[in-house]
Amino acid sequence: MKNQIEVPRRPSELDGRFLRRDSDESGFIKAMSHELRTPLNVIIGSCQLLKRDRKRALSSTQRDTVDRMERNARTLLHSVNHLLDCVRTGRFE
Repeated sequence: MKNQIEVPRRPSELDGRFLRRDSDESGFIKAMSHELRTPLNVIIGSCQLLKRDRKRALSSTQRDTVDRMERNARTLLHSVNHLLDCVRTGRFE
């Protein structure tokens, strides 16, 4: 029957399923951590470099824009870190 759940015959089969699930979740968290956090860190670092470059001083409007970009990237990075922590722990608050 299509709607029946297959029950493992041996405890080792059940353990294997949980290990695969944990491994899949761990892989997902690592991939998402890299794919989401790396670009945000590049944006933050680039903003910092732009603000420090003495050869090409930013106008006040440009500096405000770069400050806003950095602040928003940091806010998004914080949200991503919080979301990944929630996924890791299984606790969503």
